[in-house]
Amino acid sequence: MPRIILSIPLCCALLSAASIAGDVPDVKPGLWKTTTTTGDPNVPPQTGTMCTSTALLQTLFDQRLKDPARPCKQSNVVHSGTTITEQTECKLDGVSVKNKVITTVTGDTEVRTEIHQEGKSTVTVSDSKWLSACPAGMQLGDFVGADGMKFNILHPQSAKTPPQAP
Repeated sequence: MPRIILSIPLCCALLSAASIAGDVPDVKPGLWKTTTTTGDPNVPPQTGTMCTSTALLQTLFDQRLKDPARPCKQSNVVHSGTTITEQTECKLDGVSVKNKVITTVTGDTEVRTEIHQEGKSTVTVSDSKWLSACPAGMQLGDFVGADGMKFNILHPQSAKTPPQAP
């Protein structure tokens, strides 16, 4: 289960821009690669790929809005060109965490999200880039982690980790 928790932020990096402003970025449909770094030298970068589209991002955004248990609330959103800056407050396990989230969209093939947590010097950065059309055998929402874990973001309970070598 910890692998799913680590991988979900990777596949949702594109959704960050959508959740910020209530409008999803117009992204090129296909296979996207996201690399997330935490700024902690003890945590290696996490990488994953996902088949996505603007329509899928809109669906995910709409589902998130309807979730009364969503842990993060927005307090301020500012648009400036292709950059969106947001102040959020997230309540996780009874602890309140304030963040400044900066998302920059470059054309329809790149999205960069930086999360600055109040009181911390490290910055979590997710860089997402369009790679190609979705390969045969993958459908919209399919996510594959660098470790081979696969699931569909619309059905995260479908996560399957690859068999371990003996």
